[in-house]
Amino acid sequence: MSTLTKILVVLLSLFSIFLCGMMVAFVGSTKNFKSQFEEQRKLAQYAQAELTKKDELFNTQAFKYKELENRLQETITALETDKNQLVADLRNAQRDSDQYQAQADSWKGVMTGFEQSVRNLQASLQQTQQQLDTARSQRITDQKDLNQITAELHAKIVQLQSMEAERRRLLEQKTELEQQISTSSIVPAREVRVVTQPVSTALPVSPVTAAHDIRGVVMDVDLTLVQLSVGTADGVRENMVFHITRGDQFLCDVVITNVDINQSAGVLQLVQQRPRPGDTASTQL
Repeated sequence: MSTLTKILVVLLSLFSIFLCGMMVAFVGSTKNFKSQFEEQRKLAQYAQAELTKKDELFNTQAFKYKELENRLQETITALETDKNQLVADLRNAQRDSDQYQAQADSWKGVMTGFEQSVRNLQASLQQTQQQLDTARSQRITDQKDLNQITAELHAKIVQLQSMEAERRRLLEQKTELEQQISTSSIVPAREVRVVTQPVSTALPVSPVTAAHDIRGVVMDVDLTLVQLSVGTADGVRENMVFHITRGDQFLCDVVITNVDINQSAGVLQLVQQRPRPGDTASTQL
């Protein structure tokens, strides 16, 4: 065997040993790659499942987002419509405000004239009130004079009635005397018998005046009867006249008909207004 052949055999042996080593290493690495592939495949399957879940979740969220977007778009559209309506209402309100302002300006001039008219009417009313107060005072005075004249007229009528009764009595007496004279030659004179009795003259009761001012208050008011808080202990007598006032306003007169120690009562006269409990009663105005 030649040297070259030996070298080739040695080289082939070494190459075979090296190739065997490489095959062993390849087989070992192949087993490792297979296990890693299985692990990677499992990881890929898990990742695929997670991806599917994520896709489904994404689709669900996308659908919800789409619905929310649609609702928001509808809300935006409604708000835009409301905004346009509010803008139109604002313009109309502005026009109405301008019209009302113009009317207010015109009414301001009218109110100025009306206030002047009211002031004139108030001045006229005050003047009329003063005239009315004067006329009322004059009426009260005239009413008192009328009552006095009525009382005097009543006294005159009573006197006339008394004089008429006296005249009838005298006529009867005259007739009786004439009959006695005509029969005096036959029948002796007899005492004249008067048929109609003389009537005494009735005089009206004059109001009793107090020596000093007696003041009290109204305690109770009936239809025609007024009860006062003063009586005989204060100097009140029957037929005494009390003037009932409320502040500076004259209301009526009360002529006393019943008197007690601490209170009295009387009838109303010259009634301008009906008195109320608490009004002032005085014998002098």
